[in-house]
Amino acid sequence: MERGFRDRDFIRTPEGFLFCVVGSTHPPDRVMAYLKYVPSSTGGPWRRKGLRYARTMSDYTMASLRATLAILKSYPFYISFFRAFGTEMSSVPLDRIEEHYRPEERLEELASSSELDILEEKALSLASLISDMSGVSLGQMGITGSILLGIHVPGVSDIDLVVYGLEASAEVKKALGEALDDRGVGVDRLRGEMARAWCTRKTRLYPLEMRDAERILAKKWNIGIYRGTRFSIHPVRTEREAERYGERIFKPMGRATVLAKVRDAREAMFLPAIYKVEGARVLEGPSVKTIEEICSYEDIYADVAGEGEEVLARGKLEMVFDKRRSATYFRLLIGSLSGGDEFIKPLGEVRP
Repeated sequence: MERGFRDRDFIRTPEGFLFCVVGSTHPPDRVMAYLKYVPSSTGGPWRRKGLRYARTMSDYTMASLRATLAILKSYPFYISFFRAFGTEMSSVPLDRIEEHYRPEERLEELASSSELDILEEKALSLASLISDMSGVSLGQMGITGSILLGIHVPGVSDIDLVVYGLEASAEVKKALGEALDDRGVGVDRLRGEMARAWCTRKTRLYPLEMRDAERILAKKWNIGIYRGTRFSIHPVRTEREAERYGERIFKPMGRATVLAKVRDAREAMFLPAIYKVEGARVLEGPSVKTIEEICSYEDIYADVAGEGEEVLARGKLEMVFDKRRSATYFRLLIGSLSGGDEFIKPLGEVRP
């Protein structure tokens, strides 16, 4: 049985547009995705001139997405209002998909090829190293970004890997987190000037102070350097793990700033990143009870706080109608199209 559309797959349309799939939950007739590449004047896809430059898969922001939506106004069939999400978003109708790029197939292709360029060889070597360290098979992994599409530039492009499923992702997280602190393994954290540049860039893209960016970088187990090349690892929900479209309905309730303690962060490694929280206090915005989760579509805020840690977050307050539980509660969404000053700041463990 052919699998569905998963987070960080890519889709090509008749115009030659290349969309990156967002999340693993989609309506029945289209795929949630954002425009990332368009044909260049010289032939072949590349980033559209005028869009904010993004070095890695993690660098795309809501500001970048808003820019792509402006471009897609000339192609209205790629923009829809989704009642379940309560927002407008870009997406690709199933009948306009000409090719579906699957990261696991590209990694399998690299593993069986005898003619790899230096970046492809390095990507395969990194995937094999992570597989050996974690016990997760290469079949549960994939490669996304420019290498998936075959438009990478050796010496310039980064390596963007994916790992499928909660259990496999947890194993990779554990193994890679340990390896990044062991200089003898071959993978390393961003350090020195490279770390400072990462933090400085994030303060320009997001409403963060330098100390916030430094605290977030220290939490990032899924980015680093391998043989001189930057890499990122992105956990992805399988279809079995993803909720079905329409199981929850979200209604906007205004904007809010919230202080809360993380109760469950198991799904915080995915996109969207979900933190189950408790003891939430609204510092600014509508006074509501039962804020059960903080959800982020901004990759920078994925997996930056664990159980027992306190977070300060600002975003879009939503009422959630959960059909699965026949329950109503509230959540805070970070990474909404109407945002711009949204964030999650880890504050550390709550003292008793």
